[in-house]
Amino acid sequence: MNKKTPLALAVALCGSTAIAEESNVTRLEDVVVTASRVEENISSIAGTVQVIDKTAIEQQGVAGQKLADVLAVLVPGFGPSTQTVTDRSQTIRGRKVLLLIDGVAQTESRQVSRQMNTVRPENIERIEVVSGASAIYGSGAAGGIINIITKKPDTDDAKFSTTVGITMPANKLDSDGLTWRINQGVSGRKGNFDYLASATFEQRAGFFDSDGDRIAPEPAQVGRSDTETRDLLLKLGYDLNETQRIEADLQVFRDDMDSDYGPYYGENLSYLAPFGAPVITDGVNKAVKGLTLGDQPYSHRNSYSLSFIDEDFLGHRATVQGFYRDREYRFFPFAYDLKLYKSHLKLPDSTMVVNQSTSEARVHGLKLTMDKNLNKRFRLVYGLDYKKDKGKQTGTGYDANAFTGSNGLNYQPTGTDYEYGPDVETTTLGGFVQARFNITDRLTMNTGYRHERVDVDIADYRPALESWILPLQGNSNYSTFKGGKKDYTANLFNLGLVFQLSDKQETFVNYSEGFEVPDPARLLRDALPAGSALSPIFGATSLDKVNLDATKIKNYELGWRGRFDSLTTSVTTFYNESDQFIKFTRGYGVQILDQDKKIYGIESALSYYINDDWQVGGSYTFTEGRTYNEKQKKWLDLSAVDVSPQKLTAFVSYEQEDYIVRLQALNFADYDKGYDSSDNPGKEMIDGYTVFDLTASFWLPAGRLDASVNNLLNEDYQTVYSQWARKTYGVTSGIPAQGRTVSLSYSIEY
Repeated sequence: MNKKTPLALAVALCGSTAIAEESNVTRLEDVVVTASRVEENISSIAGTVQVIDKTAIEQQGVAGQKLADVLAVLVPGFGPSTQTVTDRSQTIRGRKVLLLIDGVAQTESRQVSRQMNTVRPENIERIEVVSGASAIYGSGAAGGIINIITKKPDTDDAKFSTTVGITMPANKLDSDGLTWRINQGVSGRKGNFDYLASATFEQRAGFFDSDGDRIAPEPAQVGRSDTETRDLLLKLGYDLNETQRIEADLQVFRDDMDSDYGPYYGENLSYLAPFGAPVITDGVNKAVKGLTLGDQPYSHRNSYSLSFIDEDFLGHRATVQGFYRDREYRFFPFAYDLKLYKSHLKLPDSTMVVNQSTSEARVHGLKLTMDKNLNKRFRLVYGLDYKKDKGKQTGTGYDANAFTGSNGLNYQPTGTDYEYGPDVETTTLGGFVQARFNITDRLTMNTGYRHERVDVDIADYRPALESWILPLQGNSNYSTFKGGKKDYTANLFNLGLVFQLSDKQETFVNYSEGFEVPDPARLLRDALPAGSALSPIFGATSLDKVNLDATKIKNYELGWRGRFDSLTTSVTTFYNESDQFIKFTRGYGVQILDQDKKIYGIESALSYYINDDWQVGGSYTFTEGRTYNEKQKKWLDLSAVDVSPQKLTAFVSYEQEDYIVRLQALNFADYDKGYDSSDNPGKEMIDGYTVFDLTASFWLPAGRLDASVNNLLNEDYQTVYSQWARKTYGVTSGIPAQGRTVSLSYSIEY
């Protein structure tokens, strides 16, 4: 029986150096790739590392869920799921995370935050999470690294696998709420050649809340109901000889919405806030049938990589990896009411602007890693990274009369396309060196340095505000916002010590630096030049007056982890700081402020085997963050989407030879800190929530049956993101969370 015990989940929670072997609870040394770009034992790493294996992913990843939903449950420091396509609130330790797929970074200059929605759980072999700022991967790894390692062939003979699954709301057991999924895979080896192909198709109908009401589309960042996903992973490998190997990977992801439902904007569009004004928070959003929208939201991504590995190149293990990726994300149309500016702008009766944007990126690059053990005590890893990223975002206009006449359901394109911020080309070149030195048999030092240069070329563009407003005035006197070049240089350093207290436990202390380049396309979207006809009303600026400074993050952590006969546990305290703060203004604006930002907290986790059958465990994370407001001369608490509210998880599992049952709970506490649009502290109230899930796996004579009930108690709540979005974008973004859902899937290998 090829079955894994629930200890796999304990590994995920505690970041231990163990994995499970059958039911005798034998613990073996594990390895991680991301911490130093080469394989290392977790016990020698000065930092918080967690490994999630495919058994845990399969048990959590029911039909309809995305990767970010799984990580929210299994990773203590990871932020709450949004239940939309965005990862906006899912930080680690209050900082953005760098997502890698097989070592290739998935972020671009335009930070749309959909990366974790474009990775299928079925294709994942394991997930490695390294918390804290990283000097190893450079820009984008301010909060940590999540490396998704996709499946690889593991047998010589051709092996097939099939998984079919369904999910339905417990209070809507019909086709309106049916989500179904099928995955077909094949892998094997023929001589020196190996291969793997995995194809997934998933179709989601409506999502329903705890009252049985259909959840409306989320117009700011896009929901996941009424969507269809197609995903293909193809991996080919060839052993040139005993030491050299070539690998080629292809990933194609398509996620498309096709819905007849739109959000409810209130009677006579009363839920729409005037452009630039505080949003209206009264009212309840609901799904309304009758949506007419030809160009519906989607997320498309193609990824290709080619790697060459030489196990003995001048005494090194050398890896060269080239990659190319293109992606295109379309949003739901968004409406703005300009009635507050009607007299100033001399607008006609119609003051509505309805637009839809599409973000595109093309990325290619090359990575070189050299690894050498100089002797038994000293290991050196060094290399180079090169990446070029070309991004643009365009807008499409819709007829305002059709929108208002249908109360926000009829979207008729006007044929007007325009720039939605400047085109940006980013070139990154970085070099790094990392060293591990075993000072004694018990004390290990990890240290390293990275030098990185980022060149950003910002194109001239026509301001989006002019594309919206001037046609309403009958004015064709458009202006041009002048772009230019921005150059960034960073020198990043890390130093950590690991002390082996015994063969079962170690303690570590670590200092590391991270680096974040701003998103100029978003920061400049609303900018107007001095010569604009709109600048007397909305203000004017120029490229040299907009804060586009990079942010350097300093991270400190102190931790302990242990693996005992029946107990696996860890605890880490952390603190990070920077002198820049990104402020999201109510309604539409984003800006970087030169003000200090600090985040600190604690992460802890444990799992305990009561006996051979019963296991209990959980995790606790407390994170608090503040920024210093120069005008008020005081520290203000950060928003709940920047630092996750206090998080508590717990689970109990019962295991027999042919089945496992697990009950788990996820709790986010109330959050009564933050600030409002006028920087008044204590004005952001986020209601906490507790969600229970029940999962079970049964090993049959042929295959495995998985069943789950998510939101077991049918909790009525809104996610942290939705509560923040309601205050930021308006009522239509404050969608409820899914109610109780039931899932069933069957998997077989043959």
